[in-house]
Amino acid sequence: MKHARDLSGDVPVATMETLPRMSTLLISALRGWNRGGAGAALDALRACMTEAQAAAAMAAMCDLAGILGAARRRPFACHAPLCPCVGADEAAFARFVQEAALGEREDALLLASLVVEARAIAALTEAAQRLGLHLHRATLRDVHAPAGARPVGTTIH
Repeated sequence: MKHARDLSGDVPVATMETLPRMSTLLISALRGWNRGGAGAALDALRACMTEAQAAAAMAAMCDLAGILGAARRRPFACHAPLCPCVGADEAAFARFVQEAALGEREDALLLASLVVEARAIAALTEAAQRLGLHLHRATLRDVHAPAGARPVGTTIH
């Protein structure tokens, strides 16, 4: 028996500042796609990647969107582009892409089963892995020098 639920995918579960950088990049691109289409998503990706990386990530995102459009279980809920809150759907999807990108295939497949019909699980996970790897690569570029690093030529006594 199914019970009536008043929870929806846009219920806030976190804030953007508490999430890993890879998740915030993905959520920003998703929100752009949701509000302004592929062009807005590409703009969000270009803000943190080279042009070539953004184009490759966008290709994976288009594959992901195509699969979601054809096989999703229910509409995906997104917050407004500049909203500091993260909805349940956004957080779960970011976790799914992260798991796929970082090699946790079984976990990613399980999370994909919550989003799409069974026939699309493997394809969605593969597209998420490709997108996630591009996002992960972009976050690695964000890593700054260690706090104790000194400029070259500094004399230490």
